[in-house]
Amino acid sequence: MKNIFIKPIVLIALMTLTFTSCVKEDDFAIPTLKPVIFTENFEEITAGSGSNEIAIDLEGWINTNTSNTRVWSGKSFSGTKFAEFSSFYSAAGSTDDAWLITKSIDLSASDSKVISFSSVNRFYNGSVLKVYISEDYDGTIPGITTATWNELNPILPTSSAQNDVRVSSGPMDISSYKGTNVRIAFRYQGSKSTNPTTTFQLDDIKIYEN
Repeated sequence: MKNIFIKPIVLIALMTLTFTSCVKEDDFAIPTLKPVIFTENFEEITAGSGSNEIAIDLEGWINTNTSNTRVWSGKSFSGTKFAEFSSFYSAAGSTDDAWLITKSIDLSASDSKVISFSSVNRFYNGSVLKVYISEDYDGTIPGITTATWNELNPILPTSSAQNDVRVSSGPMDISSYKGTNVRIAFRYQGSKSTNPTTTFQLDDIKIYEN
């Protein structure tokens, strides 16, 4: 009776060795990670709190307000830093057109590219943010009005029900800009007198291969 059971077991063992010996190392190769082309999480900035605003000052970036004096500031919450703007702190009767523009980003080394970032609204009373990309912006404040800005279509929080909810604003395809240097602009438009004064927080900007 023992021989009846031993033969099938030996046969199964031989078959297992045969099949496993045919598996190549390439079948278990780890996929190549797609590189991140650009990233900014604002962790190196100096952060203020509440009405104590410390302007974001990053090398190569432009931070300006074309209709007022207040600019994007660095803030922090639960150990995480981010960029923030709100017309709530502006002078009565004033309007804001605040631009936070990245340094020049070289997209020549990759074919399929996307951009993403994270958004948070607070005290929502209207949409305030638009996002643009430009190939010809010269990096000066006067050049903002003469550059060609193409508007992107991010996913943004759009109601008071989304107050303090972190929204993933992407990915957005920018593959058509292959072989160029670009800048990304985050434009806040609000008004203390006529609204909106929504507080907008921006973080985790990333451009990567898709």
